[in-house]
Amino acid sequence: RQSVLSEISRINDLKHQAGGDHGEAGDDKVFARSHLYQIKLVTQRMLLMQWRNLEYQTTRVALQVICALAVGFSYFNLSSGSADMQNRVMACFFTAVLGILVINSCQPEFLRQRQYYGRETSTNQYGWRAFAVAIIFTEWPFAIVANTLFVVCFYWTVGLNPLSDRIGYFYISYIVFGLFSLSLGQAIASFVPNDIIAAMVNPIFTAFTTLVCGVTIPYSQMPKFFSAWLYWLSPYMYFIEGLITNDLHGSKVQCHPEELYTFEPPSNMTCNEYAGQWVQSATGYINNPDDSSACKFCPYSVGDEFYRTLSWSFSHRWRNFGILFGFIAFNIAFTMLMIRVYKVNKR
Repeated sequence: RQSVLSEISRINDLKHQAGGDHGEAGDDKVFARSHLYQIKLVTQRMLLMQWRNLEYQTTRVALQVICALAVGFSYFNLSSGSADMQNRVMACFFTAVLGILVINSCQPEFLRQRQYYGRETSTNQYGWRAFAVAIIFTEWPFAIVANTLFVVCFYWTVGLNPLSDRIGYFYISYIVFGLFSLSLGQAIASFVPNDIIAAMVNPIFTAFTTLVCGVTIPYSQMPKFFSAWLYWLSPYMYFIEGLITNDLHGSKVQCHPEELYTFEPPSNMTCNEYAGQWVQSATGYINNPDDSSACKFCPYSVGDEFYRTLSWSFSHRWRNFGILFGFIAFNIAFTMLMIRVYKVNKR
């Protein structure tokens, strides 16, 4: 009996010297193979698991397709009227709101895989680096496919800008935004114990940033406390500004008859003689400049005039695109840090 207890004590001492269940950072002696080999093997295994997880992938695709059709047919085949400018803004805004659903849907899978990792790493099968890289990047190919289906179902249903470069920018922006939403969901899940707590924490990161993105409350009308810092920290602002300016820039506005404002010029003056100089310094156009009565005025002549009221600029498109990558990089770094320090099944 004494010899058995001595052997157990010796094994425990060796385990403690090796760095415990997770090993010390940078200690290759804990594992039988190198970190690069672990990353390769665990990534291959998790990629195969993702491929075989039919329910998860079907839900991912269905979420994108159903939401694309629902929003697309709600704003079906928008024209170039004044009111349609606002409808285009709202259609693009709902693509950002969809990101919240992506956040919620990816967290249960992350937490489930983390439980498996906690069990397998207790026997030093592989380290936290391998799990972090695998759980983050094996989601991306499937997310890109699902997001591509969203763009196909949404873009032409709504009738957004048909120019090829505008379609391309919308596509890559939505792909990057989908990866951002996925990375944010995993970042939140990485420091919470279960999906119930994750669902309670999610609104803290999504509700306020969505509210102050500049759509529901324009920047010029926002309280100073929010416009000074929270507005600039909202990833949704950078995403939506890019989409809206990309779609409306250079687009001609043709007001419908019911959207025109009517005014009467002084006698012996045409509509253009009376208001033409003012219109040149303002926005919009006079629909019947040569008439001398019942002048018809449209408040916008091009889409640029509409989004300038939201304090946005077409020149910010690629800047915003790069900033979204910055948000993704931060989320990935934070997720990896939490995987490193968070202990699963603590006792």
